Amino acid sequence: MNKAFILANGVFPHREEALQALLQAQILICCDGAYNKLVNSQLFSHATTLPMVYVVGDGDSIGNIKPPFPTDFISEFTDQETNDLTKAVKYALSLGVERLVIFGATGLREDHTLGNISLLATYAEMVSSSGNPLSVRMYSDYGFFIPIKTSTTLPSFPRQQVSLFSMSEKLLVSTEGLKYPIHGRRLHQWWEATLNEALGDSFTITLDGEGTLLVYQTHKAKD
Repeated sequence: MNKAFILANGVFPHREEALQALLQAQILICCDGAYNKLVNSQLFSHATTLPMVYVVGDGDSIGNIKPPFPTDFISEFTDQETNDLTKAVKYALSLGVERLVIFGATGLREDHTLGNISLLATYAEMVSSSGNPLSVRMYSDYGFFIPIKTSTTLPSFPRQQVSLFSMSEKLLVSTEGLKYPIHGRRLHQWWEATLNEALGDSFTITLDGEGTLLVYQTHKAKD
């Protein structure tokens, strides 16, 4: 399998699309605190097939609960110099995964949210066991983040809200297809390219230089 889902210990997803994705996941990896939330959600109480759930972390947040699905507790990823989300990503890579979808990485404590979002730049540098770059997206109930390192055209829809966050001042950023175009600009502060808007069914970001750009797109169009 080349695709896996990770559930982090932020706000548990509520969007129907996210819940359906978790129900259909063949590889589901939980950070240890998120495991309690998954069990308590009773998401799989009426499911006809159950995924194998892998739990990665130090185990300090897991209560004494009986899961309704097969579970494997992963103990070899114990690096205290990183967080549980990164441990889960590294475990996914050890399974040969090339595409990752992350839920539950935002909300609750703002420092955790900012840390998890910024880690997308690190994950964009990782490669799968096959040598292909890791493809990763991070979803909340409001939108999703994609890290990009090269010029890219992304699907959109009219009035979709789009924000760009540069993780390197070396990057020159240009856009086409957004309401407020950017022309060869270095983004020094995170606020500088926020609250933009897609004009049609796609937009293009051109990057010149080294570094990662985080692209945020909302699920719904602006009212």
